[in-house]
Amino acid sequence: MDLFLANVITVFFFVSAYLLVKKCRLIRQRTSYLSAFSVAAGLAVALLLVSFCFALILGAALPDIYVKTFAYKAVFVWLILAINWFWQMVKQQSGSNYA
Repeated sequence: MDLFLANVITVFFFVSAYLLVKKCRLIRQRTSYLSAFSVAAGLAVALLLVSFCFALILGAALPDIYVKTFAYKAVFVWLILAINWFWQMVKQQSGSNYA
């Protein structure tokens, strides 16, 4: 049961981060590719720092299985979100309608 709850917390954290970025419309067309790249890199670094702080909070409040599950899956989910945000920025800059 702890493993299931750890996965739910992990999914909730990253879905919330994705929806927050989408709601604030941070992924939009910028004036240059450099500006778009810096925004996407800033989002990726910010998510990395926030997930690290969240893991510290989990470690202080919950058993180790929660922290280990979050830390293990956070690396892969963070990478997927970073690639997605970079791709969305490139797509917005080029003005093309890729899938």
